[in-house]
Amino acid sequence: MEDKLLLQVIADWQLRPHRSEVELPAIQRGFVWNAMQIENLWDSLLREYPVGSFLLSKTNSGKYHLMDGQQRATSIFLGFYNPFTETASKAWSIQDQLPVLWIDIDHKIDLDTRKYLLRLVTRSHPWGYQAKDQGLRMSVSDRYKALELFQKDPKNTSKKYTSFANTSVYPYDANCPLPLCFFIEAETTEEVIDMVKRYLPDTISTKLGNFEDKSAYLKILENSKSKIEELLVVVKRAIRRKISCDIISDSVLNEEQTTDNPTLFVRINSAGTSLSGDDLIYSIYKATFPDTKQLVEKIGLNFVKPTRVISLVSRMVWSEIDGNNYPVKMNVRQFQQRLKNEQFKQGLMCLVNEGENTNASNLFTQAINILQCKESLEGRMPPVIVKQLINKSPDLFLFLLCWLRKHTSIKITTDISLKITAKLLIFHWFGIANISIMWREVETDSYWELPIDQQIELNSNRCGVNALLPPQLLRDYYTQEGVEQLFVCDNPSKWEILAEGVGTKIIDYYRRIDSSISDQSVFNTCFSKFLNVIRFCRSLVLFAQRTYINEVFGDYNQMDSIEDTNTPWDWDHIYPSEWVYRKMYCNKAIKDWNYTIGNLRAISLEQNRREGHRLSPGERLSEKDMREISFIGCDWKFWEQIDKRIYDDKVQNHFRAITQRMIAIYEKFWNDMKVQDLISGKQIV
Repeated sequence: MEDKLLLQVIADWQLRPHRSEVELPAIQRGFVWNAMQIENLWDSLLREYPVGSFLLSKTNSGKYHLMDGQQRATSIFLGFYNPFTETASKAWSIQDQLPVLWIDIDHKIDLDTRKYLLRLVTRSHPWGYQAKDQGLRMSVSDRYKALELFQKDPKNTSKKYTSFANTSVYPYDANCPLPLCFFIEAETTEEVIDMVKRYLPDTISTKLGNFEDKSAYLKILENSKSKIEELLVVVKRAIRRKISCDIISDSVLNEEQTTDNPTLFVRINSAGTSLSGDDLIYSIYKATFPDTKQLVEKIGLNFVKPTRVISLVSRMVWSEIDGNNYPVKMNVRQFQQRLKNEQFKQGLMCLVNEGENTNASNLFTQAINILQCKESLEGRMPPVIVKQLINKSPDLFLFLLCWLRKHTSIKITTDISLKITAKLLIFHWFGIANISIMWREVETDSYWELPIDQQIELNSNRCGVNALLPPQLLRDYYTQEGVEQLFVCDNPSKWEILAEGVGTKIIDYYRRIDSSISDQSVFNTCFSKFLNVIRFCRSLVLFAQRTYINEVFGDYNQMDSIEDTNTPWDWDHIYPSEWVYRKMYCNKAIKDWNYTIGNLRAISLEQNRREGHRLSPGERLSEKDMREISFIGCDWKFWEQIDKRIYDDKVQNHFRAITQRMIAIYEKFWNDMKVQDLISGKQIV
């Protein structure tokens, strides 16, 4: 192995893995870079900027482990990857269809710190991000125009845009885009143009390029040969460049696996994308049990990342060893110390290995199936809601796993399944701060049948879940003229309970929960906290729109390996946010509610019309099908009266439309999940 490596050699680690002498060791994590980082690396390579060295460790087999540089190596590979010819290429850690790197040979944009306009197109953003700001998605109108173009390609017939072929898409917000791999593979300008003729879609057309199809584009390229030649020289110079490579002995890797403090692995990654404790624990686990790596990746069923799987399984095992006490999340040092405990080590192996009746695979499958509510709920739970619960409230998911493991003899009926999911979502959305208190019930076989009264509390200094108000009580409260006027007039007490009319019923409701509290300020705080949850919990919108979300985005996997954090659906404001944002003549009541779930709908790009900011809610919701998709019901009588931007104080229809739709969304969750069954009768008004 040389101490300096050509970019082609680095790319071949993944392009030609059967011929490569470099492998990714078990201790390495997955690919975590986003599109911007990949683009910026290639800008540095083309400008001959330093990009850091690679760190390899020689193994006993004569091959080498890549200890540091996986993110850069995979980014280099993506520049070389040609989707038009490389049918079998697979990255080390990217599971889905590979993204493609493009370069705009004639951009007209001031790039600030960049010189070359590199563009990555990905699965959930097949048109790329904004050229000017790499981290922002393109506007709805631009994405819609790109969508129309992509759908003309025969490869995309009857496909949703999250599953378009990577050979049929390109960066739309561009002038003259070409795949970077064309410049890497071609020797002459004519060869680059010939690749365009052979491979690019016939319907290619971009926002800034003055051409309608490939024929017109080829004419522009013929007149841009000097730019192609100039870039060809730059690319060829870059790929002839050699990157430094440091080689250490395999004993260092062995030390990383056995030491109580894996200093080297943490230190060499400290300047890059930060490592989480789960990353390190999973790396150590893979190094200790290399034969179980594939089993671990299957356990999560695309709902739980392998790093999280091992974290949860490790805590399950430790809880049993520790007398079923609540297992605090362990750090790397604790995990390594416990690996020396033979009972802990054997417990891990027993849970992960196939063939065991109570192994992790069966437990995770059972738990995820319960949360999806395939049999207990009309219209299954959108996968994104299940993933959010697991990722943002892993302790709740861990509680379910441990309870299932301890109560294998209990038959999980559709009724129990619904109660399990309802309870966990209530705790997830409305907050249960001290999970260790809940953990005391892990051995209670009837736990899911018990009401949540004991977890509900009003005193914010404690650790229970916030009190949920019945939807009808909330609806009656917000239809009071007095409450409406509090917001219209921007009264400082508008978020507190108006202690008259229906407000007195809310106070009585709280008193039935805790008769020891008489302080009005406690009730106001509780009411405000509850309201803030339902005002901004977008998952409630996805739940209410679940039939539509499942139908249109059923194939969307939020665990794509390239970090595409933006979901493929649009969060669309029914009353346009552009009519509110930075507008001087806008009533405060509109600003209070405009960014809440009552004014938000999740909608696909195909169905999000290109009306831009022109159409009012009354116009955009005029069709019944669109109202059904958008979860517009009895609140339509208010929306249809909003036929233009509101400039004066006549904001009543806006207030009523948004608050009533918000309550309807919350009521959908309350009714479908039978929340009332989880609250004792004495608390329901």
